[in-house]
Amino acid sequence: MSLIRGVVVSKQLVYDPTGTKYVKIDVVEEKELPGPVAAFSAQDEQAAQLMREVMPLVTQIVRSLPFGGGKITVPRITLWLTEEEEEVFGDIDVGDVIEINIENGAITIKPES
Repeated sequence: MSLIRGVVVSKQLVYDPTGTKYVKIDVVEEKELPGPVAAFSAQDEQAAQLMREVMPLVTQIVRSLPFGGGKITVPRITLWLTEEEEEVFGDIDVGDVIEINIENGAITIKPES
């Protein structure tokens, strides 16, 4: 079983070529941004000590960058629902959390309870 906690990042009303209305819902997963990685030789103790002193500063700078404050978003799923299907699915909006469960060849998508 795999459970993905997704966040709705966009919700649009779109029309297909026949004029049918659909609600397009984009869901992403937020992940922690990995810190800077550096490889050192265990024999070079001076370089290792310098990196131990510098890494907190580098990590702080990376987390302050404007692309998510230490988090990245990974696109996970896009739903195309008719207005009727959206009503059955439940009222969701941008910022809401959705659970995506993958188990035994089936995918279940529902608003987080």
